[in-house]
Parts: sequence; structure tokens; C-alpha cells
Amino acid sequence: MHRFDLNAKFSAIGSETSETRIGEIHHVRGSWGGSGSVSTPNAKYFVWRPEYIEGAAPHWRIDCYFKKHKLAGDPKALSRLLSNNMQNAGLCDTPIWVSWHRSDEISGESIGTLFTDD
Repeated sequence: MHRFDLNAKFSAIGSETSETRIGEIHHVRGSWGGSGSVSTPNAKYFVWRPEYIEGAAPHWRIDCYFKKHKLAGDPKALSRLLSNNMQNAGLCDTPIWVSWHRSDEISGESIGTLFTDD
């Protein structure tokens, strides 16, 4: 598991395997009471090594998917900060392709018994 601050307002938390890293970027702010903080997830990221790379050198790819939300922050800046922190933590190295996207979940459903009160 990895966790690091991207800047004063955003942090990333995720997990990794030998081939991938996945996680979320959260907007973090101190609580009104002065102790603790409130963390709002506003982006998901996927870091992987493409297997088929015609015309490119072997590389890592970082895809960040930001919600359309007022706390989402600047996708380009946060994606770059994530890339820098991933490199500093030894979770990937250059060359890297970093991309940022806007997305929202449309809907969903459970298949099978998912919730404990079902």
C-alpha cells in the first residue's frame, strides 16, 4: 500500500502489484472541530505497463480519471504530482505516459449477494 500527499489539499492512497498500481486521489481538509480531517475521493488512477507498444519504448502509463466535482482540483497538475510521487516512491520510473480524464459513474448494480443485509 502507498500513501502520499500531492500538495496541501490532495493526497493519494493505493495499492500495487508487480505490474500495476491503483488508487484514489482525495481532497483533504481539516475538520471544523480542529482534530482529524475530512477526505473526499475525487479521482481514480491506474498505473500499468502496456504490453503492446508499437512505435514506443517500454514505459509506464498513468491514467487518472477525475470526477466532475467542485473539489476535484486541476487534473493536469494533480496527475503530474501523482507521477512525480510515484517515481519518488520507486513505484514507477521513466519513461511514463501520463493522461487525465473527466468521468462520472452513471449507475451500478450488485450481481449476487454483495451486501450483508441482502
